[in-house]
Amino acid sequence: MAAVKVKIPGAVIGSRELSILLLTLFLASAAGGEDLSARDWSEMGNAQVKRGEYQEAIASYDRAIALDGYNPNIWYNKGLALSSLGRYEEALYCYHRGSNLQPFDPDLWIARGSALSGLGRHEEALESYSRAAEFAPGDADPWKKRGTVLARLGRLEEALASTEKALEIDPEDADAWNSMGTILSNLGRHEEALVCYLRAIEIEPENPDLWNNRGSALHQLGRYQEAQESYSWAIGLDPLHEYAWHNQGLLVPTLDEETEEAFALLRERIYVETKTRNALSGGERPEDGEDNEKLTGWRGLLMIAAIAAAGMISILGGMGRAFHRDPLSPPLNKLIIFTDRSLRRRRP
Repeated sequence: MAAVKVKIPGAVIGSRELSILLLTLFLASAAGGEDLSARDWSEMGNAQVKRGEYQEAIASYDRAIALDGYNPNIWYNKGLALSSLGRYEEALYCYHRGSNLQPFDPDLWIARGSALSGLGRHEEALESYSRAAEFAPGDADPWKKRGTVLARLGRLEEALASTEKALEIDPEDADAWNSMGTILSNLGRHEEALVCYLRAIEIEPENPDLWNNRGSALHQLGRYQEAQESYSWAIGLDPLHEYAWHNQGLLVPTLDEETEEAFALLRERIYVETKTRNALSGGERPEDGEDNEKLTGWRGLLMIAAIAAAGMISILGGMGRAFHRDPLSPPLNKLIIFTDRSLRRRRP
């Protein structure tokens, strides 16, 4: 995952500038930190976030807030660091403090909505995203996130309208095209969903989640061979993609006998990938032969193997991935709707 970018008006911190900053701050902090300003501590927090050191960043932001508790950007950045650790209640407090100081800042309302969504408080999240859209009607991000939370509330037509608004503003947003496809799928409009996933893939062709969702739309349309190709493409981009493995397994009974050899190779790949990730099962892999013949044919075996691999991959670390299962997705397939990837860190 790309590092969070520091939002600086008219400038971006490069690697050289970042190194100089870190060295300066390190020398100052080694001397006790008494001479550091709130801005210095805030910059240190931003640099620590860029390295994924969220706990250390929170401590730096606390030092900055102790020196300047009236800077909304520091509260905002501390909230993002807390959200990165899943500490949404604490993050909400930070966004509340920030929005009290700067009530018309759409970024604070978007961040607040994301934290509320993380807590499952979707009605409140919707209110926050709507406020952000009110303050920044020309920004696609709040419209897109508003559409996502409306979909989770089951208000699909409203979700569709909000996502369409986001795409009017930014037609090159792959996340929004993916969200549109997911909403259309849940409305049973799979042909239109397929068009959306294809458009998203044109923008981000190396994104395995989009290939998985394209496969799901094709699966629902009964275009099983094309669906299998999409799932295989997703797995090729990410061999530990649990949703693609799961969907691949569900697809097995629909395919003809000519695919047996291809799926045998996939079964071998399941074994190789899960073993290299220290799979929970410590036993040796059974050889093909009499033991396997006790199962209900190769289709049943492969279906079970693919779905089991999906579950094992999830246990071994899939929970930390940058996506989650869409709770509104139909039971046949698992779709992916992106989490918030665009929250922007800012400089005081």
